[in-house]
Parts: sequence; C-alpha cells; structure tokens
Amino acid sequence: MKKNLGKIFLLLLLPFTLLGDSNLADFSLSVNKKDVVIKEPIEITFQAKQKDYTNSMFFFLEIKKNDAYEVVLLDQVTKKISNHNSSTTFKYLLFPLKSGDIDVNFDFTIKVASDGDLAKIYTGGRDNVKWMDTLNSKVEVPSLHLHVSPLSQKVDLVGDFTLDAKLQKSDINQYGSANIRYTLSGAGYTEKNLQLLSKIPNVTAFSQVTDLVSKATSNGYEIRREYSYALSSKSNFTILPIEIKAYSPKQNKYYTLKSSSYDIKVSSIDPKTLIDNKEFPPTKSYDFENLKDIGIALLIFLAGFVSAKVAPSLNFQRGKREKRGKFQDIKESKTPKELMIVLLQNYKTSITEKYINELELLEYKKSDISFQKIKSDLLKNIM
Repeated sequence: MKKNLGKIFLLLLLPFTLLGDSNLADFSLSVNKKDVVIKEPIEITFQAKQKDYTNSMFFFLEIKKNDAYEVVLLDQVTKKISNHNSSTTFKYLLFPLKSGDIDVNFDFTIKVASDGDLAKIYTGGRDNVKWMDTLNSKVEVPSLHLHVSPLSQKVDLVGDFTLDAKLQKSDINQYGSANIRYTLSGAGYTEKNLQLLSKIPNVTAFSQVTDLVSKATSNGYEIRREYSYALSSKSNFTILPIEIKAYSPKQNKYYTLKSSSYDIKVSSIDPKTLIDNKEFPPTKSYDFENLKDIGIALLIFLAGFVSAKVAPSLNFQRGKREKRGKFQDIKESKTPKELMIVLLQNYKTSITEKYINELELLEYKKSDISFQKIKSDLLKNIM
C-alpha cells in the first residue's frame, strides 16, 4: 500500500518537474505552478549537477525572451563539492503577460575547462584574466508548458497589496500647497506606469514616485512605493477618492484599494501682510508652519514651485533689498527660518536649492549641520 501511494505521489510531481542529463551533467527543471492567471508570479528552479569529474565545469542558463512573459533572475548559487565536482541552482521569477498556452524555452550551456586552462588566468599579464579556453556544449532542455487564464476584470495590480494615504493639512493659503502622500505596499505585479491621482480642475499638481522597497521575490515584486503630490490652487478644491482595482491569486478574488476624499480649504493672503521692517512675515499674519509645508514641497517636486508662486507678488521687495546692500538680507538672517524665507522670496532656487534643503533639515529634523556654516557656504558660492 505504501509503495502504491509513493508511486501516485511521484506521478503528481511529474508535471512540475522535468529531469534530464547529458554526458557531462544531470539537470532538473521544476516550477511551483503551471496553471495561473495573467501576471501571476511563477517561480522556476533549474539545477545542474556535474556528472563527468575529469575537468572543471561551469553552467550557464538563460530563459529565452518572449513577448508572452516577463522574467527576472531571483538567485544563482554555485556549490563546489570538490575540485572537479560542482553544481549550480538557478531561480527565476516569471510573469505571464498573455492568456492561453505558453511555452517557456531555455538556453543551457556547459563550459568545460582543464586545470591547465584555469591556471592561465592566474598567471601572466592582466589580459590573461579575460580569456580562458573552454569547451562549450549546448544542452537541450525541454520547454516548460504553462496554461494562463485571462482575468474577467481589468485590474492594475495582481497580488496582495494595501494602500495608505496621509494628508499633511487640509487648510492652506493661496501661496502654499496641500501635500498628500499615498503608500502602496505588497507583493505581486504592478503596472509600470501606474498613476494614482487624476488631474483636478484649477489645481496645479507636482508629483514624485519613490520606491522605498523594490525587489523580486517568489511572491512577485515586493514593493513599498510612495506617490507624493503637492497641490496648489487659489480656491477651495476636493481630492477625490482613489480606487485601484486588483486581483489576489492566493485568495482567488477581486478587490479594490480605496482612499478617502479630502476637502481642501484655501485662504487668501494680502501680499502687503507678507512684509515687515525685517523683511520676513510677521508671526501674527503668517504661520511659520507653512515653511515646513514649503520645505516638504521642495523635496516632493523640483525646488522652485513655492518661489514661482510667491515671486510675482514680492518683486517690489528687491529694490528695497538692493538699497540695503548686496546679500545684506542673507547676512542679517539670524535663524534657519528667517534665512529660508529670504532665499525663497528673493533668490533663484536653482542657486539656493541645496541650502534651502539643508535649512529645512536643520530647522525641522534637528540635523547636525551648523547654521553659520550653511550661511558661510551660501555667501561664498553666490558672491
């Protein structure tokens, strides 16, 4: 009875494992699943083991390119059991991109080198390292047959993912920006050009996508991706909910990632209130917390957005600054906040971007950078 059960178990494994050999080596090809849906990750394992122990042996495997699938090497491990006895294991991750029956083909090469040929790469000049005489043998590997089912719904993600959203503040002024960050996390397959936030009427948007984590695993591409947006408008607006359609092969179900909607209130500011006798906004009419918004916005999209919005209303400051002496406003700035305001209002961000970022870090993240050193370097570079 036990023998019969063993035979049945081996028969069940046969569709998933292919065995082969040549005069030089034995090899096996296995796959964790053969019936999948479009873009469901498949792990392919290929192991080659030396059988002829006369010479040193090297194994090379590639999956042939095909529009029907996307493939990436997960791992390659070579074990040297003895001088003329080695094995190599290749692991690939494959995503089928089309439905139907797909054949995956392989290019397997065995390179054999004698001890004398190996010795050449350790002696002589530098050029000898680049050349080694080998006897190359192409070994035929049976094709891997996959059956790929289509999805009944259009989706942007295949796998298991989560979506988080964080809005910095919902009340801004006409010169500020509403900064919102969406974090997409999980493992599987994502569309290459996935964008989350649609265009909002009468709103200027700047965005940046940052991959905090991005690596291939047996479960697919493991990601933690931040979509950061800085939104500016002269009137109130609403950030509509984001909906991302997805399918989970593990749970065999469709699901939707959805965020909340956010109402953004935009207040107006009289440009005259942005100046006092020290040339930076008084605390009563201007909230310094907005400077933190500006700093974050500068990190989100290319520095200059806030400056470009504020500059038209503040051009008349330049004449007053010039009368007081060149770069006098920089020299008289006593705190990181004051200097940030001066740089944002009166100087080109292409010159001062680096220093604005350093000041923002110093003020809000308490970095070890010296304020005096930042000011000294700044004056040295712009004078």
